[in-house]
Amino acid sequence: MANPNNNNWMSMLVGQDIEPPLPQTVEEIPFVRQAMDFSSLNVDMPDIGKSETVEIRNKDGWKLVSEVYIPKGEGPFPVILYMHGGGWCVGSSEGVRRKTMRLAENGFVVFNLEYSLAPERPFPNAPEDVVYAARWITKNAQNFKGDASKMIISGDSAGANLSAVAIHILHGDNQAVDGGDLSDVKVNFSGALLYYGVFDFPLMIKEPLSNSGYVEVWFTRGYLGPNYLSKIQNPLVSPVFSPHIDKFPPCYLVCGDQDSLLSNTLSMTKTLTSHNVHTTVSIPGGFDHTFDYVEHKIEGVTPEIERLITWLKSVTS
Repeated sequence: MANPNNNNWMSMLVGQDIEPPLPQTVEEIPFVRQAMDFSSLNVDMPDIGKSETVEIRNKDGWKLVSEVYIPKGEGPFPVILYMHGGGWCVGSSEGVRRKTMRLAENGFVVFNLEYSLAPERPFPNAPEDVVYAARWITKNAQNFKGDASKMIISGDSAGANLSAVAIHILHGDNQAVDGGDLSDVKVNFSGALLYYGVFDFPLMIKEPLSNSGYVEVWFTRGYLGPNYLSKIQNPLVSPVFSPHIDKFPPCYLVCGDQDSLLSNTLSMTKTLTSHNVHTTVSIPGGFDHTFDYVEHKIEGVTPEIERLITWLKSVTS
């Protein structure tokens, strides 16, 4: 059963007991963002070959950058494009540095993307960033010991949403966002690793559970804008409604049984399997949102991490 609020998992992320205030206005989001510092998670870091930061795009003064983690060895290695969570409004690549380096440690070149955040850069800026990054990686992965023909797209929470939206665009609705100078680059994902994502906005609004308050302020008004009801069934917002589901690559969906977004994972699983998409779903017991961020703090998380790494290797072999 989902926990009644988000205090528990948020406290684990920031490294101390907190009671996050329920959002009241869109204007407060940038100030709340400053308090969501997950840098305390970056201890006992995984052993990789190299890390660097690259600029992927500069559009009208907005610089899209990504941290890149390269495994030890000669390569070429499969590639993962990763998007952090945070309700499209908070979070950063730093907050998922440890968990994504864990993937790099196991033989993947990981691009940990610093995409647009709302309300300063609302929808559809973030999907546009992810699509552009996927195309850029397709062209440039070899410069980082990566093999773009074996590319996984992945993310958690809002990042899982952006991953599925990017698949909808790049495997079907190719002109849905501004592709800029890379609009003709073809991208083919080998798989999608989707952690506790938002895939069905109408369902999330109907069943907000522990996300009550965040749904009304961050997820809808902050990210989608004041006329959000006109957008929530758009596949660029709710990929469960994509007419191109049958073109999705193999998917691995994972969500703890205490997570208020479990119903979204189940909704997406039903949609994928009904269109004969090769789908693996894992619902580990006893875990809430972002449980894998704190593998080093919670007993029992490692077996799930090992399962998904085995799956990643199977779809990129």
